Amino acid sequence: MKKKFEIKIKKIGNILERTIFIDGELLDWSVDVNKLAEAMARGPNFFDEAKENIETELCEIVSEELGREVNPQEIREAVLSGWI
Repeated sequence: MKKKFEIKIKKIGNILERTIFIDGELLDWSVDVNKLAEAMARGPNFFDEAKENIETELCEIVSEELGREVNPQEIREAVLSGWI
């Protein structure tokens, strides 16, 4: 059964943070922006690796929340459709 998938933006001081909600429940996950910036400064290969790690971690967290395996394509589709 599909569940509602929402990305909401909240402002903390001068920082905008994206949050993910599944069926109205906040997903306890975030990207470490400082580590991502460090990877970007080190070069494109490091940045690509960091993005892959983020994608893998997000899939694991969403899979755990849903109780089933989720792949990156399903998350991309959920961002567009609002359902996962």
